[in-house]
Amino acid sequence: MAEEGETTTLIATGGADDSTIKSPSPEKLKRDVTTPYLLRRLKQTKYAHTLPAQHYSSEESDTTDTSEGSDEDEVVLSYQQRKRVIGNDNKENIETYFYNNRKTTTSNKTLHDLNLGELDHLKISEILAAEDVKYKDDRDLLISEHVQSFPLWKIYLQEGFNVLTFGIGSKRSLLLQFCKKMLKYDYCIVVNGYFPNITIRDILNSVTNELLGSSASFKSISDQLQYVSNCTYREIYLVINNIDGNNLRNERSQQVLGKLAAMDHVHIIASIDHINAPLLWDDSKLQLFNWIWLDCTNYLPYLDETSTDSSLHVKQTGEIAISSMTHVLRSLTPNAKGIFKLLATIQLESGAEFQGISFQEFYVKCREKFLVNSDTTLRTQLTEFKDHMLIKGRNREGQEFLHVPVDNTVLQTFLENTDI
Repeated sequence: MAEEGETTTLIATGGADDSTIKSPSPEKLKRDVTTPYLLRRLKQTKYAHTLPAQHYSSEESDTTDTSEGSDEDEVVLSYQQRKRVIGNDNKENIETYFYNNRKTTTSNKTLHDLNLGELDHLKISEILAAEDVKYKDDRDLLISEHVQSFPLWKIYLQEGFNVLTFGIGSKRSLLLQFCKKMLKYDYCIVVNGYFPNITIRDILNSVTNELLGSSASFKSISDQLQYVSNCTYREIYLVINNIDGNNLRNERSQQVLGKLAAMDHVHIIASIDHINAPLLWDDSKLQLFNWIWLDCTNYLPYLDETSTDSSLHVKQTGEIAISSMTHVLRSLTPNAKGIFKLLATIQLESGAEFQGISFQEFYVKCREKFLVNSDTTLRTQLTEFKDHMLIKGRNREGQEFLHVPVDNTVLQTFLENTDI
């Protein structure tokens, strides 16, 4: 019999015939009272790699029976299997990575192997013109909405602002319509900023010579700007297609255009197409331009803007070179045009073996034609031609030899079709 106040736990053990009731051993009684079995098994298996060894008592590890050991082996085995599965997955991922990034063999096939032939610019223009225009009604609706805003554009310009058009599609035709409808009786000049050889000097020469009627030769761009600034008696409208063109993106060109835009009697209508074009202007330039930004999206193709780009399937017929020379010579004085024509004539008369004419010999011929009065004047004019890449010089035997870097066939076509 148990003494009064003492608690005894009785456990039934044995099979169906054995109904003997035994008291548990002191060790098992102590284990049952302190820590639940499942919690102890969880510590020994799942968290064994995270808990220090002192967390487990020696008597717990020593008194595990056979059934408990079999459970532990099963748990540990499943954990090892899981590690092997994860390891196999990582191995497959690594192999897949190197397979997807394996070295590929470059093909030696080129576009010339297709035998597509080459087309000239005229033929390409005819093909594009015959192509059906998609969404023509929607485009026309957009353009008509922009055209209806032309009077508002003119008000912006008269109030001292300058107009900058942006958006998807070529704005060239839209700006030309604005010139015809709203600037018909004003002094207006159109500049194609996408032209490959355009320079800021060309723009200033066009303003001073064509709009202001000046035949003076200016020593610097600052003198030209001062001359334009003094001609306040005439309102000048400057229409620039692609003010973000390759040759107008430099700091000097944008600074000069900004000074023109800041003049009260000079008004600029321009377009941009490059996505980073606004980065051309800092706060000081934006203050000079004083832009009104207008979204003129029309989805028109960039036919004229891309006509000067080179392509493997476009035959180079010399039309770009002829257009470039015509554009540059248009803004030059008659004597400057005569100098270029004289050099071109000498080159054509000499034939394919022409290696250039020395500066001194060419100077004598120019003096005979009364084109220059000193070698300094000739050098100044040649510098301008070299800037436009119309004339090149090569040093040989201590002398400079001059030539026109254009094929003789193209040069002959230019002289026959151009009045200079």
